[in-house]
Formats: sequence, structure tokens, C-alpha cells
Amino acid sequence: MANFRLEIVTPKGKIYSKEVEFVLARTTEGDMGILANHAPFVAELAVGEMIVREEKGKEIPYYVSGGFLEINSNKVIVLVDEAMLASEIDLEMARRDAAYAEEKLRKLTEDKNLVLTQKTLHEALVKVSIAEKLL
Repeated sequence: MANFRLEIVTPKGKIYSKEVEFVLARTTEGDMGILANHAPFVAELAVGEMIVREEKGKEIPYYVSGGFLEINSNKVIVLVDEAMLASEIDLEMARRDAAYAEEKLRKLTEDKNLVLTQKTLHEALVKVSIAEKLL
């Protein structure tokens, strides 16, 4: 199977740069599978799980926050605020974050705080979902 270069970049720097066979990413329009020689494309990423298939079919799940994905010249660049291996998610901390955000949502009245807390809750619940798959 043909490969292409995948780079995952956060504000802290490049956290991944390898040749891969396939990427499954969640965009704001739905899930998108990427293989080698894909047409040029730009998409907004949603908070969710991204699956990276390296050589020999080894699949690696990642948590990614919202951001952008660019495909050009057999290279995919993923620009996100946060990305981490599913195996690095602290499940208990993610559960605590989700519980805290849910409790805070019950008490909020200001729209701005409500939206930010809903975002925090969504991110924590996605982390919980991804990490629980590894159990």
C-alpha cells in the first residue's frame, strides 16, 4: 500500500511526523478517510478521535481537539490545539473534568460561560470515550 507523510502540530510543536498508510479524522462535516495521493483539501476538524494506520496495519488512536487538516502533495498536516495518544489520556481525570463541567453547567446563567463549559464537557467526554476503548 502507498504511504504519505502525516504531521500533527500543536502550539507546543510537532508531535508526530511519519509515513503512514491511512488516517481517519473527524471533520465538522463528518468522518473522513485519507489514503495516499488524495486530492488537495482543507477541512475543519471537530473534537474527536483520529486513527492513524502506520505500516503493517498498526492502528494508533489519538484524541484531537478542534483544528484544521490540510492535504497537499501527498502530505497531511493536522493543526490542533491539543493532540494526545489515546493511551496517554488520564481516564479518571477526564471523568472528573466531565463531572465538574456537568455540575457547572447546571449552575450557569451567562451565555459565554455556558458555551465554554459545554466545550470543556464535550472535550472531556470525548477523552473518556476514546480511553475507555482501550480497556
